[in-house]
Parts: sequence; C-alpha cells; structure tokens
Amino acid sequence: MTHHTLLRRVAAATGATLLLAACGGASTETGTDGSADAQVAASAAKAVAGGVTGLGVSVTDLPDFAEVPDGAKAIHNMGVNEGGKTGGSVSFETSRSPEDLIAFYRESMARHGLKIGMETQSPQMMQMMAESEDKTKSLMVMINVDDAGKASLNLVHSRTEG
Repeated sequence: MTHHTLLRRVAAATGATLLLAACGGASTETGTDGSADAQVAASAAKAVAGGVTGLGVSVTDLPDFAEVPDGAKAIHNMGVNEGGKTGGSVSFETSRSPEDLIAFYRESMARHGLKIGMETQSPQMMQMMAESEDKTKSLMVMINVDDAGKASLNLVHSRTEG
C-alpha cells in the first residue's frame, strides 16, 4: 500500500466522520468484505457513535513531522495501523490566522525534509501535501476558513515503520 493510498483512506474516513457527526449519528456495523477501507470507515463510525467530542483528545501519538502550532486545541484524533504503515487524522481548533498556519507548515515541512508536491488554495480552504524524498513520510495539511475568517486545521499523516 502506498502512502497516497493510506492518506486517501484516512482522508475518506475523516470525511465520513465529519459527515456522520454533522448528521448526528452513525452505524457501527463493519463492512462485510473485511477490507481495510471498510475497517477504517467502521472505526470512524464507531468514534462518532461513541461520542468523540474533543474533550481530552491526546495528540501524543503524532509523528515528529506532524507538528502542532502553539495554541491549537485537538478536537478529534483517529489513527490507522496497517501492515507496517501508520497514519491518522487529527483536527484542531485554532485562533491563528490562515496565513500564519500556512507559514508555520511551510517551515515545518522544510525542517523535516518534506517536499510540497501539491498545493491548492481558495478563499475558504488551503491544502498542502508533502512527502519525504524516500516516500516514508507524508503529511497533508488542510486549513478551512469559515465566513467569519476563523481557521480550523486538519492534519493527515502517514509513515512507514522501519
């Protein structure tokens, strides 16, 4: 499984989690095919159904290259571990400006040897994806801006255990 595949799975699960949270409920049934996609989706559904609220959310399991800006408060953290590859998604509330967050992650990615390979930006969203040259580490940063200009932050990380 490539890092992009793991990132896509984690991002899909994160999207499913946010969608389920917005709907106010979730099913905790697992997929009948037993695939990794079904397991990740089931894990996200269980987290939402179990009442993930952001209270007491720990980020101590984040890899060193997924730095957290000062003042950011974790509201959701979900991990995936499959066949020597680990990853996850963590969401934060923050009072930092989108511009400050972009500068923070550009510097952090460069410091950790991650090269930005994809970047998109609009008035409401900014996204950067970077990976190490040997493709053992990858990080996707998503910054969403609401109508009042307040930013929220989501990190999707992946690494190969070695």
